[in-house]
Amino acid sequence: MSRAAFCLWTRLVLVLPVAAVRAARRLEVTAESVGYWAACGTTSDLDAGQAAAHLGLNEEAARKLMARFGRWSPYR
Repeated sequence: MSRAAFCLWTRLVLVLPVAAVRAARRLEVTAESVGYWAACGTTSDLDAGQAAAHLGLNEEAARKLMARFGRWSPYR
């Protein structure tokens, strides 16, 4: 995060904490939606080993991350 963005978030939290929570929630909802579709697309294109290599994770961590974003069991 850039220094300017950090200062903006800090000011927002200090002046309008409810607005900061609302903004954080919107980011969370957006990330969840994008993550879901990205996880679905990735699992149809790559196996767990290939996804792990692209994400810089080990296979188990990649499988758990994709399951969390894709909203499915990591054991499937």
